[in-house]
Amino acid sequence: MEYTNEELSNYVNRIKLTQEQKSSYIQQIDNLKENVIKAVNGMENTKVTRVRRAGSWKKGTALAPKGDYPLDIDMVFFLELEEDASFDATELRDEVIAVLCAAYPNKEKSDFTDGQKTIGVVFRGSGLEVDVVPFIPERGNTTYGRQPRKKLNSGEFKTSVDKQLEFVSEIKDKCSNFTSIVRILKNWRNYKELELSSFSIELAVAHLIKEDRISAASINQAVVTFFEFFGNGNPIEVYFSGAIGPQAGSAPWIADPTNNENNTVRLSASEWDEVVEAAECGFETISYAQTVREAGITLDLWKEIFGPSFNIQE
Repeated sequence: MEYTNEELSNYVNRIKLTQEQKSSYIQQIDNLKENVIKAVNGMENTKVTRVRRAGSWKKGTALAPKGDYPLDIDMVFFLELEEDASFDATELRDEVIAVLCAAYPNKEKSDFTDGQKTIGVVFRGSGLEVDVVPFIPERGNTTYGRQPRKKLNSGEFKTSVDKQLEFVSEIKDKCSNFTSIVRILKNWRNYKELELSSFSIELAVAHLIKEDRISAASINQAVVTFFEFFGNGNPIEVYFSGAIGPQAGSAPWIADPTNNENNTVRLSASEWDEVVEAAECGFETISYAQTVREAGITLDLWKEIFGPSFNIQE
């Protein structure tokens, strides 16, 4: 049997980040923002001109923190550099961590993680993780900019934070169940312990919506379509019209919707194989679940894919 949108929405309501939960994190986030601004503005030739929340929090696809899966928030710090000033992302990280260690004396070194483009800050008690994302707008261009990889001169990640959020807003207008579909699939990713990023999941769903292969009519069928897309063994190369950059990647490639040269899939071959295998299993199991008539069997099949806590009751 096929679950209705109402039934699957009941499940989403159990796993999503609620407005009440959001409110409980606001003070922590605001304090962190002020401390990062202090650290950046204390550097020579650099200052913060704007801060914007991004990621799943802003897009409305965040899951409530649970166990080993905290709430992950992206905070983008728009930086202004003096003319011809050099910029070292490693120096920025060191400055930010020094200020945060002073502001949060109980924090340990393990509470700070080092990504290619971000500084991760973990608040263990509340289940909150914040990625501090430095962003350097291009001069004379109010839309695109660079997210430095370690050191600015060692590589560029050119993108547009504003355009990314505009893209998601357009997708949500086209498919009202976009956030529910993404949340269900992110929970599948977590349960199966896959390394596929939330951004890649969001963009794959968006791609299928733009191609009219997923609609708001059936969340159940949207999940099946996503699994089939990843699990059918065909090479995945996703690009978006309106994005800058040539379509010159090699599968698996799910492009940033603002720059086709940015691949959001950063997995090893073995990690990608695990995604494909899990998606193939998901496709076969949930497709079969649509054909059975017994409610108990249907529920058990969904639990195989989404975990024992899967529940469609209100």
